Amino acid sequence: MPSYNMIKYEREMGNGITNPLLMKTTDGYYVVKVIGNEHGSKILINEMVCFKLAKLFDIPIPDASLIRIDSDTLSLNPDLQKLGVEPGLHFGSKLVSRGQTSIQAPLLNLVKNKEDIPSIILFDQIIYNNDRVMNPGNLIIDIKEKKLLAIDHSHTFKLGALWNEIEFKKIHEEDLCLVRDFHGLNYKLLLKYVNGYNPFNKILQKIQQISQEDIKSCFDQIPIEWELKKCEMDALNHFIWYRIENINRFLDLLKEQCHDWKGGDYFEF
Repeated sequence: MPSYNMIKYEREMGNGITNPLLMKTTDGYYVVKVIGNEHGSKILINEMVCFKLAKLFDIPIPDASLIRIDSDTLSLNPDLQKLGVEPGLHFGSKLVSRGQTSIQAPLLNLVKNKEDIPSIILFDQIIYNNDRVMNPGNLIIDIKEKKLLAIDHSHTFKLGALWNEIEFKKIHEEDLCLVRDFHGLNYKLLLKYVNGYNPFNKILQKIQQISQEDIKSCFDQIPIEWELKKCEMDALNHFIWYRIENINRFLDLLKEQCHDWKGGDYFEF
């Protein structure tokens, strides 16, 4: 993952409980989630790991980079100091300059990548992303490219910023299930595109090629200042791999809820 320097702080984005910040960098404009936010560094870890997973699974997602803010730059930005921003490397998602986050049926029908919608839904089950179902800020349509993109993965893995080894063990003891409120705000619009035969074929082809080493690579480059312990990294790695290994169980559960899906899509993992 590349890293770029912040040139100028623009403003608070004003959406999402993590209060992302718009910054001009040496690579253009990024929406940045920072060290020192009130939820802790795990939301940055979640974002980075989910971004890399999304790239492995060919999920449409804005480019991401590490954004460096040094002490000298921070000292010239009292607004950032008031927000509790600390010097170091932060997580940045490339700004979609003409982006629409209020997903409505007529606009969704115009996107060119409708075949990615089932992939996004299955991806959410793997990363246990309850947030996308109801949160209007978790999907964005690039108006210029007419493309639906998945954004905002700070509160994934069921527990958002609160996961740890013990909590993951508790989740593993539960029966596998779909994300909560499955037919909620966003999903009720997305589910009509889970139709015909083999709607999940695109992401399943990617999953078949995934190895445990690929999943481990999603933790590469996590900055030391994000304070990820090895035991926590191992626990999250195991959590993700366990859910990938059980992909057919998720397909069974999805089949019960996706009434326009006519069949297909099962495979031996």
